[in-house]
Amino acid sequence: MAQFDVYPNPLEELRATHPYVVQVQSHFLKRPVAVMAVPLAPLDNPQHATVLNPKLEVAGQAFVLETLAIGSFEPGELRSPLANLGQDAQAIWDALDYALHGY
Repeated sequence: MAQFDVYPNPLEELRATHPYVVQVQSHFLKRPVAVMAVPLAPLDNPQHATVLNPKLEVAGQAFVLETLAIGSFEPGELRSPLANLGQDAQAIWDALDYALHGY
C-alpha cells in the first residue's frame, strides 16, 4: 500500500456513484488498523472542480475528489491498486488542508 494509491471502492453499494477511493494515509505508519481514504466521483461538469474537490484523472477518466467524504477501511479491504495519484499530491494536500484548516 502506498500513499495516493487508487483502489476500487470496497463498498459495493457505493461503486456506481464513487467507483474508486484514494489512500491518503501516510506510508510511514506500519501495520495500521485502519487506512484513511477519500472517494472519487465521476466529474460531470469541470466547473464543479474546486480546491476542496479537485479534478483528478484515473485511466484517462476525469473524477472529483470528494474530500469531505473521507473515511477509513480495514487494510485488507483495499486490494490491487489500479493507479497512483502521486503526481497530484499537491492538489490532494491542498484539498485536505482546506477541509481541515480553511486555507
